[in-house]
Amino acid sequence: MYNKFVWSDMNRFHYYSMVLYVVICFLFIYLYKNLPIYEDKLRTTLLSQSIDGIDASADKLIEKIIYSDNDFLKNNIKDTTLRKKNIQRLKDFKNRNISSAYIIVPIKDKFFILLDSADNNIDLGPQLFILDGIDENSFLKAKKTKKKQIYIQKNINDLGFTLIKPIVKDRKLSAFFVIDYTQKTYNSLTSLLRVSAKIIMGFLILLIVLLTIFILYFLRNSYLKNRMYRNPNTGTFYRSYLTDNYEKINFSDYYIVLADIDFFKRVNDIYGQANGDRVLDSIMIKISSLLNKEDIFIEYGGEEFLILISKNDTDVERFKSRIEDMREMVESLNIKIKNDTINLTISIGAFIQTESATSLQDAIHKADAALYDSKHNGRNIVTYFDISDRTRIYREKLKDMIESDKLVCFYQPIISLKDNQVHHYEALLRIEDGDEIIYPDKILPDLENSYFYSRISMKVIEYNVKKLEEDKNLKISINLSSDDLINDAILAILRKSSYISDRMIIEILETKNADYEKLETSIGKLKLLGYKFCIDDYGSGYSSLNHLLNLSIDCLKIDGSIIKNIDKDKKTYSLIRSLNLFCHNNGIKVVAEFVENKDILDTLVELGIDYGQGYYFDKPKPYDEI
Repeated sequence: MYNKFVWSDMNRFHYYSMVLYVVICFLFIYLYKNLPIYEDKLRTTLLSQSIDGIDASADKLIEKIIYSDNDFLKNNIKDTTLRKKNIQRLKDFKNRNISSAYIIVPIKDKFFILLDSADNNIDLGPQLFILDGIDENSFLKAKKTKKKQIYIQKNINDLGFTLIKPIVKDRKLSAFFVIDYTQKTYNSLTSLLRVSAKIIMGFLILLIVLLTIFILYFLRNSYLKNRMYRNPNTGTFYRSYLTDNYEKINFSDYYIVLADIDFFKRVNDIYGQANGDRVLDSIMIKISSLLNKEDIFIEYGGEEFLILISKNDTDVERFKSRIEDMREMVESLNIKIKNDTINLTISIGAFIQTESATSLQDAIHKADAALYDSKHNGRNIVTYFDISDRTRIYREKLKDMIESDKLVCFYQPIISLKDNQVHHYEALLRIEDGDEIIYPDKILPDLENSYFYSRISMKVIEYNVKKLEEDKNLKISINLSSDDLINDAILAILRKSSYISDRMIIEILETKNADYEKLETSIGKLKLLGYKFCIDDYGSGYSSLNHLLNLSIDCLKIDGSIIKNIDKDKKTYSLIRSLNLFCHNNGIKVVAEFVENKDILDTLVELGIDYGQGYYFDKPKPYDEI
């Protein structure tokens, strides 16, 4: 199973920081080992820049001695007066920074001193130059490149460094102008270099220390974050990993699988949450054993798992075989809890053509749609999303419209029958598809029991909370299913929005197999926050008198299928009268739906019904029109 260490999750900044750290450490070690060599090069560069003024004066002197004389070598050898004059020029060129200056002539592989500022015996002529204390390589390099060279003296104590200037005449090397600088000059020029070298080394050491602290801090945080992402019992990822890495996962490289353990709620109800968690852990460990290293296993929610199967070395047929093996393996497990042995099954939805998805979320939605089909076709089966299925395509279109904020609410007034005033408005779900309005009866059946059903409820809450914030005089009721009211995510939104609870009534849409114990617990907690509750469409679907006895409700809305006959049918009239009496004796308000004409209204008023709703008062309208 997917088990990359924190390095794979590093963003670019941290990655480049690590690379920079390694490069700097390498450079530091390299510089430290080769420091003497680089110090010499730096000194040479600094000295070259520091003597630019003297270098310019030397060029002028060379112009006088050499370039103004067509045959300066022959003339300086034969003409003692000229020789004496040029030696004096060299002596005048010297200053407190220059120890000596001389002109050397290369003849074949040897060097001869032609003029020397320290020469007191002018008649001797050119002397063979002995390379004592001078680096021969510097002369050879100057001869080859015809560029000046600086040689730092290490063997002569009273000299600091020597400048060798090639003298080129008619594109040929004619001679060298050599200047010896004093040790004092050298020391004054290189003192700054020594300080600079220490500063640079200190800065590098400080930089490495700071980078070391930063990298260790980052690695520690990455390690802790990696642990935070994983279930320590199974090694699988929590959903937070998916939340933080949506953009990093290249979903087209994976097959997407959503799996749900069938009727797992019964295990928790019978054996308790702790035993249920242990069963989940054992199943996840078994499923993990069927996964490859590159696959990603995520605990998506409760008993639902999201698995990303790498397409690398896994073709479609092999993928289908692996998923079927997974289903059969769970089915064959004999799980022991206390003294019982239980068997479980798993429903699976898969999406193969992930390259056609617009995002990872879109790919997950398609796998969720396939899982929905598995649950509604008997469970314990694998269903693959069919991108050519028109019904499913329409369902996907609905999901896209919901996510793109095309969900709106129309509002129908609930009228107080005592004073004929608007008591509040019921928010009714609609979806705008261009100029067309899509109604709930075309939306909800296709999305029931899917991930997006609860997403619609969240969107409805958020939409109406915003309206209540904008209009302080507005009071509304919204429709939530009994399943919604035990959904942790929806309860969290309601708790967060409790500051408007006095203006939001929750109408409960009853569902089959609702957990009324949990529902009553949720209602009790939300009533403490100020919310009021109403049972919607009483008299149809799954509603019963038992719900009135067990749920802490504030209001009962009687279904229109009963109300529409109240002015004509005596049995209906008697039933509503008895129900109204029961509700009033127990502090429950009554709302009658389907008030379509004055006869129905008059009958409801006669019975003492509190509120009415129907086209006789007004039809549902957008907020801007109410």
